[in-house]
Amino acid sequence: MRIFTEIASHDTSGVAPGGRITRTDSSSEEGDLTPVNGKFVFYVPEGAALTVDENSFYFPQDDANSISSRTAAEFLTRYPMYDHVLYNFYLDNEDTTGIDTAPFATLPNAGNTTPPYSDSTLPPSKSRCQIGRTGGGHVGMVPNSLALLKRTQYGVNNTYGCILTQTVDLWPYNPCYIEVNNPLTLAPGDVVNLAGVPLTATAGAPAADEFQIGGDAITTATNIANAINLGTNSFSGFVTAVIDPTVPDRVQLRPVPATNTTVTVVAAGGVTGFTIVESHPGTDEVMMWWHVGLEQATEDISGSGQGATAGRNTPTLKNHQETPQEIETLLVYASVDNGVNWFRVQYLEPIDLVNAGTELRICFVNVGDLKIYLHGFCVLFPDLLTPL
Repeated sequence: MRIFTEIASHDTSGVAPGGRITRTDSSSEEGDLTPVNGKFVFYVPEGAALTVDENSFYFPQDDANSISSRTAAEFLTRYPMYDHVLYNFYLDNEDTTGIDTAPFATLPNAGNTTPPYSDSTLPPSKSRCQIGRTGGGHVGMVPNSLALLKRTQYGVNNTYGCILTQTVDLWPYNPCYIEVNNPLTLAPGDVVNLAGVPLTATAGAPAADEFQIGGDAITTATNIANAINLGTNSFSGFVTAVIDPTVPDRVQLRPVPATNTTVTVVAAGGVTGFTIVESHPGTDEVMMWWHVGLEQATEDISGSGQGATAGRNTPTLKNHQETPQEIETLLVYASVDNGVNWFRVQYLEPIDLVNAGTELRICFVNVGDLKIYLHGFCVLFPDLLTPL
């Protein structure tokens, strides 16, 4: 399904409701040219049962009833074996913040990819892409204008075009934490076991594997985090602790390494001063949808009375050209260890990432001689099982 929307009425700063929808249509066939002068096309993933009417809107995108949110939710519903969906349809200026334009040392190459990257084109130093427009130092996003640049051709070491996403922290999607109950009810001697190792509350200065009960829940949570991270205690080798930035009496627990699936969190019998959520943050599998295409523009002809264009007066037509979503020159990679290891992703196919991780990045790579336009993507992933 495709949704056609006026660009002129679409405020890319995210002002509701977004551009005026002019029509919807079924997906086009490979090779079809669709004129898009003065409009953009929102591409809906296959199988997402989306209804568009006069009440449909784009912004704010985080509204559960917006077109992008509903599209992603319907796509997730289509695949019940997955628990979460991440997406970016590149509709407003804020969406460009999801693209990492800083130098990045471990873009996909022959040494960090599965299966091994085999093209002769080398990785660049950072994303090589076209991002909407720029002005006054602020990057903007005109929908349908994000593109992977073609490979370089005349250098000593030619490089591919690519779009690298920022790191997405998967911890909040399947969290593991200790929350100190407020009002404070902890007593000296209360214990929480981390992977079977006791962390004990004390009223005075803490000894080994102890934390001090503070004057309130927030102070106590900070003391717990400090005790877990203290190198002379018994925990930092298998878990790290971070105070939740939005819930300051909550201690986020992150396994070390992220592939460690054995970190249990259990309060000792009778201890009620904690609220504990035990899980294993991150994932070891993804499935992706994306939409890419090419663009063509015809010549603006204002013919004179002579020659081959005599009597012709035709405007420039900007066309989207439908391409296979697994076009040979497009390679898509996913990583859950912040780009240390990359796995090739096939279109709408589950991909085993072997080891679990919480630091998700996606990289779209163009090794061809044509600019490829990226219109959006969705990533589905499952929760990991709670530690036994």
